Amino acid sequence: MHVGIIGGGMMGLATAVYLNKKGINVTILEKEGEIGGLSRSQEIIPGLCWDRFYHVILSTDQELLKFIDEIGLAQDVQFTKTKTGFYTNGQLYSMSNTMEFLSFKPLSLIDKLRLGVGILYASKLENWKRLEKIYVKSWLTRVFGRRNYEKMWEPLLRSKLGSAKNEASAALIWAIIKRYYGTRHSSSKTELMGCVNGGYYAILQHVSEYLLKNGNTILVNHGVEEIGSSNGEGIRVRCQDGKSLNFDRLIATTPNPAIVKMWPDMPQDMRSSLESVRYLSILCATLLIKHSLTPFYITNLTDMNLPFTGLIESSHVIPADLLDGNALIYLPRYLPPGDPFYEEADEHVLKNFTEALSRMFRNFSKNDIISQCVNREAFVQPIQEVGYSEKILPMKTPLKNFYFVNTTMILNSTLNNNQVIRLAQKAADVVTQVH
Repeated sequence: MHVGIIGGGMMGLATAVYLNKKGINVTILEKEGEIGGLSRSQEIIPGLCWDRFYHVILSTDQELLKFIDEIGLAQDVQFTKTKTGFYTNGQLYSMSNTMEFLSFKPLSLIDKLRLGVGILYASKLENWKRLEKIYVKSWLTRVFGRRNYEKMWEPLLRSKLGSAKNEASAALIWAIIKRYYGTRHSSSKTELMGCVNGGYYAILQHVSEYLLKNGNTILVNHGVEEIGSSNGEGIRVRCQDGKSLNFDRLIATTPNPAIVKMWPDMPQDMRSSLESVRYLSILCATLLIKHSLTPFYITNLTDMNLPFTGLIESSHVIPADLLDGNALIYLPRYLPPGDPFYEEADEHVLKNFTEALSRMFRNFSKNDIISQCVNREAFVQPIQEVGYSEKILPMKTPLKNFYFVNTTMILNSTLNNNQVIRLAQKAADVVTQVH
């Protein structure tokens, strides 16, 4: 069997690895000039290559850690004790242990007690189906109280979902609480986060080498324009260069809009289901600066006047020798579909973001910036609305020998590569099932 995979991001690459372990030859068709998708890297400065968007490995990411082991990089994973901060009312607070939580001034003692009990309660819940029927605001207000919602949860939801926060279901925030609560280890509840030495650049290199060594093919600059049945039992694709390729089976790992576009004869009910899912976009500034801004890996922002929706200081996870004492900062902004800020020029975005950093931190100036850039992706996080699981279609489509798997199938979680690896395993099993 020869299987074609449309899309060379982590979903497509991992699916190829799992298919290859079943003895199947795979050809990956990637529209860009390099593989990796959202996990691609960039040269920050000469000699330093790191992820375009911020990524972290949690100690509970079992599927991802197993995948990293299978490609021979387990010895290069390192975990670090990290801290979490909040920027509230113009001040920076640490929320990394019980004592800091209890001394957190923006919340009253009663609010803090209710918040702590609520997080423990949420971390023990298992019935996500019930939560999926409830709007996130209603559930958070009921569990944590109105003051906690207004001071803590609403700003955090805005940072993750933008103006779509009022449409999300409670199942999404429940899954986030469970995932991050699991990163805290032992009775001390210290937080552990990690990365591979070399970042996702190293992971992508190892995956590529594994696939090529085992008889697979990776074709970059090969975006797919159209798919359809071939004269035989297989399936045909027409690439952007006009050439046609035939496969026994084909699986698309691209976002829904790309699948709709490449399959003009798609049944209307499937088209309607795919088009009903809305995506958040991301615009993310990356700064390499001369010194650290905070002691936190992630600083949650509850100030509504800031132009970015989070501050991630990845240098608290990256091996220190790679940065030579400098700090690598990511400033993301999640945007709903059609938001005009997505189209703003890089220069305007960087000016806007760095001026906000100067207001937040007196010890920061533009002279501290060693390098800076902006990255964008239009289709990142599907908005998981109330009843979202009812929109999820089977991987096997009505077109014979055509399958799809993408991030819309991640339930009750924000996008992360542990979920991607889990779906890739399932996709490899589904594609190889006897019809």
